Amino acid sequence: KQQNFFFLQYSTIVRVVDEDIIKMTNATSTSSMRDLSSHAYPDEARVIDLDWTASIDFSSQTITAVAKLTVEHTAKRVRLDVKDLVIRQIVVDGSCTSSYSVHPLEKGKDHLGQCLEVELQSSNGTSVVEIHYQTTEKCSAAQWLPAAQTAGKVHPYFFTQCQAIHARSLVPCQDCPGSKMTYKASVTVPSWSTCLMSALAKGSTKNDDETTTFSFDQPIPVPAYLLAVVVGELSGIDVSHRCKVWSEPSVVKAAAFEFSQTEDFLKIAEDLTFEYQWGRYDVLCLPPSFPYGGMENPCLTFVTPTLLAGDKSLADVVAHEIAHSWTGNLVTNETWAHFWLNEGWTTWLQRKIMAKIAEDERVVDFDAIGGWEKLKESVEFVPENFSRLVPDLGDDDPDEAYSSVPYEKGFNLLYNLEKRVGSEKFGLFAKAYLHKFKFSTCNSEEFRAFFQNYFEGDTSVENFDWNTWLYKGGMPPESPEFDRSLSGAAFELATSWIEFDDSASASKPDVDISKWSSNMKTCFLDALLALCDGKNQYLKISTISAINELYKFDKSQNSEILFRWCKMCIESEDSSILPITVRFITTQGRMKYVRPLYRALSASKFGKSVALDTFLQNADFYHPIARKMVANDLGVSILTEASTSEEESKVHKEKSTPFIFAGAAIVAAVALCALVVLRRRKL
Repeated sequence: KQQNFFFLQYSTIVRVVDEDIIKMTNATSTSSMRDLSSHAYPDEARVIDLDWTASIDFSSQTITAVAKLTVEHTAKRVRLDVKDLVIRQIVVDGSCTSSYSVHPLEKGKDHLGQCLEVELQSSNGTSVVEIHYQTTEKCSAAQWLPAAQTAGKVHPYFFTQCQAIHARSLVPCQDCPGSKMTYKASVTVPSWSTCLMSALAKGSTKNDDETTTFSFDQPIPVPAYLLAVVVGELSGIDVSHRCKVWSEPSVVKAAAFEFSQTEDFLKIAEDLTFEYQWGRYDVLCLPPSFPYGGMENPCLTFVTPTLLAGDKSLADVVAHEIAHSWTGNLVTNETWAHFWLNEGWTTWLQRKIMAKIAEDERVVDFDAIGGWEKLKESVEFVPENFSRLVPDLGDDDPDEAYSSVPYEKGFNLLYNLEKRVGSEKFGLFAKAYLHKFKFSTCNSEEFRAFFQNYFEGDTSVENFDWNTWLYKGGMPPESPEFDRSLSGAAFELATSWIEFDDSASASKPDVDISKWSSNMKTCFLDALLALCDGKNQYLKISTISAINELYKFDKSQNSEILFRWCKMCIESEDSSILPITVRFITTQGRMKYVRPLYRALSASKFGKSVALDTFLQNADFYHPIARKMVANDLGVSILTEASTSEEESKVHKEKSTPFIFAGAAIVAAVALCALVVLRRRKL
């Protein structure tokens, strides 16, 4: 099939942005520790702007692009992250160059990709590096969905997920959160489709070849992991003057209803922090394979359709992503080892937003109780290193450290500090912290120093054990005293069912929960699971049947309820839940649900082979990130092997003047063979 590959030459565009944004973009961290998850050295050469021209090709499932990088440097080279990219040509300050190299891939470190080192014309100043390249089928940031996996079933769909270190497979960049850049983009797509990005839309132009070119601008500096692009048959519904909900045409009305409170969330967040900085806040409801609940891409939050419960009960995920507009996107963790500064703060702010919506401050504690139980599960499952707020990640894949620890342990650190100094003082501190580090980054020691300086002389925080909280594994050193008045009925009912399960003489509980909120039902199931865990004994199948006969949890349209019910049934070895569980984990790819359920099935007596067979049969449905993590959980590997003349080469370098190869180091890739390689490992 003929492919339309083109490159555009264009002049450097000078953009004027807010003076404090410029200062923060060019600022370097106070930390001297280099981010080992990246090949970049921003202290010697920092990318401050990206101008991206791209063409999306669904037939080849590739992107042909030009990345024009503006680099401020004190060295005569810039080092960039690349992964599974074909480098066509590099131009430095208007002149085509062959003075660049792609470093060999480090064995066992495929997730890091390779270092693209480009020689600059001077050792000090500002340079423009223009890279012509193409993505490959192994782009880990991308998922290409066939029409059959969309709601409309007519057109294919494409979206990206760059967090944590997948942007390097989409564009040559400094793929580390400590390096921020502004960006603009021009993206050409099929005429039937709409393109959206994590930036402000600047219009579109219809071309003569049945394509449309969409333009975007992001004037606020962002790390590479916040680059995002989606292409598909999309429709949007405005829910306020600055908020629009996007999705496929057959889904968009349901999504707009579910997320109709978006503007309310945003206003409350502004009251708790300061004015929203990003211009627009749109929400995109993606197809079911999206691996997360939400992704805080600036101007365009991505969310999973598993939130479409029909009663707005799961819209707190949107509140969480809105909170990221300040905690994460404006103030960003310096490296992934300090991820809790993104997620702990965001969880704190999300709960404050939801409490304001409910006009009941007890909602913070009600939600935090469930979070504490999630934290217990994570601490039990993850390695000790990953149960620390500041883990030693080295150059390991940050995705493998992902759990509820940075969210809930981070929240509890902030909650503890708030209880010590008082909510009013802590709220003022939160605003001061966000103002201090906005448009920049922060690490744990910088946060600690800022807090201690702000509350200097306050005796309530003198004995706070910072080292244990930040650097020791396991549960937090202090257990919170949550207000349990909202969750009391749920805990009482859970206790009654445990007593019924334990004693033949106990009467079956007959509490009517039909008028309970979805959150209360979730709280009940959490309490039941926690009580079972506490006594290391799960419910009898007869008790499971009695509960379901009364409450019909297996028919719930709420994903949080159905997830917990499936997990409880599997742990009780109730095989009747198998068809429901398999359907649930093969019709959506949210890792919060699929990973624990695959693990539970694999650990059960009846489900081990089912878990493996189901995953292998549906592996292509999942996003590459989810596919990798579930494979790790099940102790198998799904590899794609390419036969090339250089066994370890993942990025192909083609040095050329226009259409002429220079140098004998280029070897064309030969036939690609996709192999599923199973390697059983001990969990």
